[in-house]
Amino acid sequence: MSNPICVTCGTQYPALPAAPARCPICDDERQYVGPNGQQWTTLADLRSTHRNQLHEQEPGLVGVGTEPRFAIGQRALLVQTPAGNLLWD
Repeated sequence: MSNPICVTCGTQYPALPAAPARCPICDDERQYVGPNGQQWTTLADLRSTHRNQLHEQEPGLVGVGTEPRFAIGQRALLVQTPAGNLLWD
């Protein structure tokens, strides 16, 4: 499988011949596996249904997220300054 991505947590793993049986992050007792069991996708599949969106929060601050929401719905913030940029994920 080409770089499997866990549908629950969104973690991408190295390419494997087949999808892993379990996601080590979701197997942790502080996380969970969804009611339908472990599910995987690929970046190619996600690109057909999802897009990254940039939302200016205020001048010099841009939110970066995926729409529609995927996995845990994480977003990053890009702070842009004359001295350089900082990506907060």
